[in-house]
Amino acid sequence: MTLYKRLKPEHKESISEYSKRYPHSAKSIITSLKSENFFTNIRYGEAMEVESICKLKYFGDAFTDL
Repeated sequence: MTLYKRLKPEHKESISEYSKRYPHSAKSIITSLKSENFFTNIRYGEAMEVESICKLKYFGDAFTDL
């Protein structure tokens, strides 16, 4: 299952709101999340951006457990 499918609903909403201000950046994040199954495969910069957007301390907390 892709990371995007595992992304918690509240974080999908945060990224959606972010996309209104930064559409290209949000599109890149969503593309990455839809193409990977493991959060360790996401580029560091995008992981940090998701943490910032979603107000997380740990990137892995953005996802539901399998």
